[in-house]
Amino acid sequence: MTVSVRRAVAADAGELARLRHLSLTCPVTPWTKPRAVPTGPWVKECEEAIASLLRDPNKAAAFVVDAGAGRMAACAMGLLLPRLPGPDSGKPFNGDISTVATDPEFRRRGYARATVTALMDWMAACGCKRLSLASSPEGEPLYTSLGFSRDAPRMSWRVR
Repeated sequence: MTVSVRRAVAADAGELARLRHLSLTCPVTPWTKPRAVPTGPWVKECEEAIASLLRDPNKAAAFVVDAGAGRMAACAMGLLLPRLPGPDSGKPFNGDISTVATDPEFRRRGYARATVTALMDWMAACGCKRLSLASSPEGEPLYTSLGFSRDAPRMSWRVR
C-alpha cells in the first residue's frame, strides 16, 4: 500500500501545532496512559512559529498525511540547522527532526514511516550531514529501522 504524503504549507500550522501537542503526550513508560500536557498560550505560539518557519522553504519542512476535512492523520517536522564545514564534510546543515506524530485513530498504518522518510529525503537533498531526534520508547523501533542509532550521544545544557 502506498501512503500519500505531501509537504505542508504555512496554512497547515494549526493542525501541525495540534499534532505537536499530541506528540508531547507520549507516555514515559511505553504503551501506558498518555501524559497530560496542558494547552495554553504555548499552542498558539507554536502554531505561529510553525507558520513562520514553513514560509521559508530553506529553514524547515513538514510532511503530512491528510485525514480529510482539514485534518491531518500524521506529520513529521524538521529544521535545518546551519553548521560550519569541517575536515570530514563541507555539508551546510545538520537536521533536527522536532516532531513526529500520528493521531491515535490512524496509527499502525505506516504513516509515521512515510512522513519521516519524506522528511529524511528532503533533509538529505538540502545538504544535511547528520539528522537527530529525540524518541519516545514507542518510536525507537521505527527510527532504528530507518538507520538512526544511539552511537553518537551529545551533551546538552538546558537554560533554567
